[in-house]
Amino acid sequence: MAWLSPLWSRRRGHTMPLDALVRRGFIAIDLETTGLDSRVDVPVAAAVIPIVAGQPRPGYVTLVNPARTIPPTAVAVHGITDVMVQDAPRIDEALRHIDLVCEAYPIVGHGVAFDMAILGRERRRHGQPLPTNAVLCTMQLAAALHPDWVDVGLDTVAARLGFSVAGRHTAEGDALAAAHIFLALLPAARQRGARTLADLQWLQAT
Repeated sequence: MAWLSPLWSRRRGHTMPLDALVRRGFIAIDLETTGLDSRVDVPVAAAVIPIVAGQPRPGYVTLVNPARTIPPTAVAVHGITDVMVQDAPRIDEALRHIDLVCEAYPIVGHGVAFDMAILGRERRRHGQPLPTNAVLCTMQLAAALHPDWVDVGLDTVAARLGFSVAGRHTAEGDALAAAHIFLALLPAARQRGARTLADLQWLQAT
């Protein structure tokens, strides 16, 4: 993507100071799905949004045709119906666009292990290579940095950090919320000694 720094590399990124990392950019990601089981459920919407110098840039936001009926329980959460996705791209096409946006940049999401597990499974199913991007989970970071926060759900963390989530249960809205949470958590991460991407990865694993 033209607005992301061409100087990014995985090797340099892990040791890059956090301020430089934020300036150069990361990717906020979210999926809406047919359910909550990463072993079997599939995307019905996806958003991958570059965040450069703290500001969102045009990325890839799409509905996804899951090639199956969307259960009523899922529709009740995100409002995406079978009719809405009937002309949307299938996941194999969506993955190609996702890769074009993500390149080698760090990926940020809230509970992002779920999203990455689904995308990884779909990549294997369609014979597409698995990415090696660094992945940061704002839910894990919030729990590590604020162990007194019993609830680290998206809405609760956002509220504790002083903002509300616009477009909740849309892929774009939730991805942008994760980006805002990530940026808002950085001061606490620095207070804990985090200076690089590698430090954030260590923090979220504690």
